[in-house]
Amino acid sequence: MNSAPRATLSTEATEKLIHAAAAKSRALGIRVHIAVMDSSAQLAGWLSFEGAPRIAANTARDKAFTAVNTGMSTRAWGAYVASIPASEQQIIHAIPGYIGADGGYPVVENGLLLGAIGVSGADQARDAEVAKAAIAALGLVAS
Repeated sequence: MNSAPRATLSTEATEKLIHAAAAKSRALGIRVHIAVMDSSAQLAGWLSFEGAPRIAANTARDKAFTAVNTGMSTRAWGAYVASIPASEQQIIHAIPGYIGADGGYPVVENGLLLGAIGVSGADQARDAEVAKAAIAALGLVAS
């Protein structure tokens, strides 16, 4: 076989992720940036709350980028990087865009990576809570 099945987020799924993340952010009373990337790590959706910390905008994109490129949550990525030798960590840290802060999750359906969501602007626990709620709105489980 010379091919492999691939998938990506639909426009409707991207909208649902953004709307659900925004609703959860409002419910928590936090102001965040929300980045959604498709399966090829291209920005597919974006929302910034007024007053969200500016530095967190890059962090939200990096969280989505990391999750889609590694296929794991940014929290799991951070734990993995912490577990490897320092010489290998230097290699990873030299590659721009990867981050180990919680709040980035891949969106996976039927074993296929559709994309990812990254949320930043609050503390990592609430960033993660927002991202997980968005994924749950698709009827999926954040992993």
